[in-house]
Amino acid sequence: MTHSNHRRGSRESLLDDYIIFTSGAGRIKDRAKHRKQIEILMKHNPVGIATSTMDNGTRKRLRYVKGWDNSKDSGIFESSTLEEIKAHEDLSAGSGVYTNLKDVKAALKELKEADLGFSIVCTGIFDQVHEACKDVGTGPHTVNMSAESFGRMEHLPEPKILEITTMCGHHMVSPYLVKHLISQVRRTRMSTGDAVIEMAKQCTCNFFNAVRAEKLINEYIS
Repeated sequence: MTHSNHRRGSRESLLDDYIIFTSGAGRIKDRAKHRKQIEILMKHNPVGIATSTMDNGTRKRLRYVKGWDNSKDSGIFESSTLEEIKAHEDLSAGSGVYTNLKDVKAALKELKEADLGFSIVCTGIFDQVHEACKDVGTGPHTVNMSAESFGRMEHLPEPKILEITTMCGHHMVSPYLVKHLISQVRRTRMSTGDAVIEMAKQCTCNFFNAVRAEKLINEYIS
């Protein structure tokens, strides 16, 4: 899936950034398998989880982002804790965001053993993802890569801002918002953690890595 493919930054920075999610989940009607997939993703120290549940006949999005609690909710943006997600019986297959390879390997190993029938997508640095697949006894069926950007590059935000905004697969985190929030942090009007949550809220695919974003903001300011 290409919307997790365009993250930018140094190798060192991207070593703290991985996503695991399912493709083609709608073809599997067994709701117990959907729930099991989310339970596995939640077990291995995610910094982000996205799933959904039925609420009065309407499917409702459930989003966990490390550092986001209900005191920071606003408008349509509502947070969920991992405990709140677990309390729902009916869960859809979804995604998890991770900050280290050890947790990625553990999650992939358990998903392989569970054999739920989903296509599992893992995004990260190639050699790290291949290592994880090899260690759990599997390998990639398909490999997608970003071919970088072409054309009027001068119209793009500066590279350090793109490192933050490209963590949203649909580019819903505006570079103007990022610059504004960074200025608020610089002027000590807002904490870095609060700024990161405001950015993460905009990313409704929930691929935004708030832990990495906090590091990037601090580096940008320094």
